[in-house]
Amino acid sequence: MRSVIVRDGRALGVRTADGEPVRAAKAVLADVSAPALYGGLVGWEHLPARLREQMRRFDWDPATFKVDWALTAPIPWTSPGAARAGTVHLASGMDALTRYGADLATGRVPAEPFALLGQMTTADPGRSPAGTESVWAYTHVPHRVRGDAGPDGITGAWDARERAAFADRLEGIVERLAPGFRDRIAARRIVAPPDFADRNASLPGGALNGGTSLPHQQLVFRPVPGLGRAETPVAGLFLASASAHPGGGVHGGCGTNAARAALAHASPAGRLVLTPALEALRRALTG
Repeated sequence: MRSVIVRDGRALGVRTADGEPVRAAKAVLADVSAPALYGGLVGWEHLPARLREQMRRFDWDPATFKVDWALTAPIPWTSPGAARAGTVHLASGMDALTRYGADLATGRVPAEPFALLGQMTTADPGRSPAGTESVWAYTHVPHRVRGDAGPDGITGAWDARERAAFADRLEGIVERLAPGFRDRIAARRIVAPPDFADRNASLPGGALNGGTSLPHQQLVFRPVPGLGRAETPVAGLFLASASAHPGGGVHGGCGTNAARAALAHASPAGRLVLTPALEALRRALTG
């Protein structure tokens, strides 16, 4: 999408990447980050002047580094419970988590990254051939790397050497908890921070949560003070992404709020007239 079409303070529709205008029947729900919407898809001329300064202070959540593996056999966990889990949280203890958080806060690439690991074939046997395993794991790194807490001298350039070095570091975490893991790797794919924005402009560096969840940018302050809700300064336009309350990790919550807000707001004529499909959605949302 190239832009939101705004006239007289109201969102009328969107313009696609190839320039085609698409008229919105009732509202526009923007599942994009707040910085991508304000001053991006919606020009500053349609927005309050104070919002421009507020968006300059918008804080992103950490960048993301992800690895996908194809394994010849399931992960040989030392903990039997981990072998049955669809998602495994990888950390050696609270001290390691504390160091990990401190590394991110000080701009250093973590020496011992905390990671979420998904065992896709365990969760869904159709994901890979019988007896094998499809796995991903991701962790967070700083957007601006000031140093490397580990031994590899990673600078944040994320060239081939740095990608391989940090993927090896992440594999090492799994190997310690599941000796023999590396022997079962048939192939791996690395997704470094720059790759996320190449695939999705709303994910700069792989900021998956649409902005930090620290108190100054949460609840009524999300994405900025005065806009702590799905409504935007443009009538008929609603923010449906993780940049809106309640933020990332509350799956579907932001979109649900935007849908509720869009259904609750009156049309320009003063009354919201619902199609049968929208009426069914309204009933589902309101119980």
